[in-house]
Amino acid sequence: MLESPRNYFIKEAEINWARLDTPVSPFGTPQYELQAATDNKATAKEWKENHLNVKEKDGKFIVSLKRKARKANGEDNGAPKVVNADLSPFDKTVMIGNGSTANVKIYQYPYDVNGKKGVGSSLTAVQLVNLVEYKGGTNDDFVAYESEGAEPAANKSDDLF
Repeated sequence: MLESPRNYFIKEAEINWARLDTPVSPFGTPQYELQAATDNKATAKEWKENHLNVKEKDGKFIVSLKRKARKANGEDNGAPKVVNADLSPFDKTVMIGNGSTANVKIYQYPYDVNGKKGVGSSLTAVQLVNLVEYKGGTNDDFVAYESEGAEPAANKSDDLF
């Protein structure tokens, strides 16, 4: 069991589903989040030994990391700090894509709430080691329709999928 608060670092993890600029509310509580992943069993074991909830999926070990957007008293908690490999500020207009590599700083603390003891973790900072920029999907697989129910403009219905 963790005795006192500390910072824990995940080094050079694959990151996915990064939501670090604007909080999301998947379960009703606004939060920043990302998923750290590795295919290395020793790394996954280290994460588990350091109080992270490691799950295995499709041959990878994953950890979901979060930071609540608001503190318990309702004040803004601030977004996690995001920097480039050289520690310069990250351009927030660029979207972090799945498969990027990063070092991740997590604040961990012991808790005892209503007799339930454990270790809480809060995503604090991300250093992008190798950015894979998310460019969004394309609509290359679609053919324009002239009107509802009409044949495709190119009249090639086999080309739709």
